[in-house]
Amino acid sequence: MMSDDKIVSYLEGQVPAYLQLLQKFVELESPSFEHKEASDKCSRFLEETFGGLGFRMQRLPQESCGDHVYGELGEGPKGILFVGHYDTVYPVGTLKTMPFKVEDGKAFGPGVLDMKGGIIMAYFAIKALQELNLMPGKTIGVFFNGDEETGSFHSSDLIVEKARQYEAVFVMEPGVNDLGALKTSRSGRGTYTLIAHGKAAHSGSNPHLAISPLMEVARQLLFLEQWDKELEDVTLAPTAIRGGEPETCMIPETAQLTMDVRYKTRETSQQVHQQIMALKALGPGIRLEVQGKIDKPVMVADPKLFQKAVELGKSCGLEVKGVPIGGGSDGNFTSDAGVPTLDGLGTSGEFLHNPNEYIHIDHIARRTALVAKLLQSL
Repeated sequence: MMSDDKIVSYLEGQVPAYLQLLQKFVELESPSFEHKEASDKCSRFLEETFGGLGFRMQRLPQESCGDHVYGELGEGPKGILFVGHYDTVYPVGTLKTMPFKVEDGKAFGPGVLDMKGGIIMAYFAIKALQELNLMPGKTIGVFFNGDEETGSFHSSDLIVEKARQYEAVFVMEPGVNDLGALKTSRSGRGTYTLIAHGKAAHSGSNPHLAISPLMEVARQLLFLEQWDKELEDVTLAPTAIRGGEPETCMIPETAQLTMDVRYKTRETSQQVHQQIMALKALGPGIRLEVQGKIDKPVMVADPKLFQKAVELGKSCGLEVKGVPIGGGSDGNFTSDAGVPTLDGLGTSGEFLHNPNEYIHIDHIARRTALVAKLLQSL
């Protein structure tokens, strides 16, 4: 049954076209830091697709990842900047075992949820407003990067630079699970490496002469385990240990521990960052070196934008909810820069970064209508 809301009704009729365009997009494989040539085919697809709506597109060449793409549509003051990434966690060749398919009301494929489906939603939200003569009298921007899955190290500064020119940012990352909830906050992330410097020795003939950095790493692990239990709004997760070679019969001179740290508030991120950087060796004769930084600041959704989404969602037949999550996005950067940000406006589904990744087809029209109405209202 078609909706009597003209935006929703128009987009319900566009679902087959949406799936057709999404399939083309998904079948352009685009891993973050492999096969730049393949990723650049994906960025060219976006350049051409959004250019077809009238966007003045600009390619931002990159050496080690797919080129970023920026575009502007319309005249007047700059209103909304859509932010999304086209890179995925899947290597080239994944389509052979994980092809795009539509089955049981769901669309499957590599990156369909995270986040190629959301980018195509942005396209159809803008197309709907154009076709229905409802475009806002402001410039709309799009920024699509090719390195988000590996930290946005080559794009975060560019995203912030562009975002500061706009009134607000819409991040087309997927909603949370089947609910499709918006993200009211995202944890910040820091990556740290503890390097223990000791004294090497032969493990058979003179182990007593060694000052083992591996033992220091073990001590630090036990300390971090206890500290993690005591901290609020922070998680400390060791992710890698390196040191020595099993074939050499040598106690190594150095060993290192890498950890992923997640912060729920800006205040705790700065406090715990300083404490980590000030960590000291726990064993005698060891020099401890600490390297690391906050890679992604904490994101907090703009409360006025979120409330507007709740209100407009009702006219689309949606009950918009919000939840805090631990993972980060490029919205962390724009929110930290002081630009009102709303994240999680993309598709709903489950199993991102998983062979079973899918989106709900029957949610597409109404979620896209919400994006269109938000765009129209600001």
